[in-house]
Amino acid sequence: MTEHNEWNGSLFACFDDCETCIYGYYCVACLFGQNAEKIDGSNCCFMSFMYYSLAAVFCHWIPHYFKRTTLRQKYGLPQDPNCPDCPATAFCSPCAICQEARFLKQQEQNNTNAVYTTVSGAMPITNQPRTAH
Repeated sequence: MTEHNEWNGSLFACFDDCETCIYGYYCVACLFGQNAEKIDGSNCCFMSFMYYSLAAVFCHWIPHYFKRTTLRQKYGLPQDPNCPDCPATAFCSPCAICQEARFLKQQEQNNTNAVYTTVSGAMPITNQPRTAH
């Protein structure tokens, strides 16, 4: 998908979705794994473990940087000129992961609504004529 989109919130708009914010605060590695799975089908558990393990040596931002870049390319999202991907993932990783989760959540809702509209619009309910025997 190469269309141009916008983020549905700034990097520091964590409280726009308190549920995601709390989840990201208590288990940022788990939220990263879920995001990675939604972005490109990566294994959620493996990505969570990798993020958690690399955080011990402050290298968690490396896989996060690549997943964020993939997400932006997939949805045509702009890179924030004030806080590009590298510093966002290295120094503001929990906030960036929450921003990505909010965006992916909105995309899922949009896709669900689009599928529902398409199905309900394409398949009208009709009655079959009865035939006499």
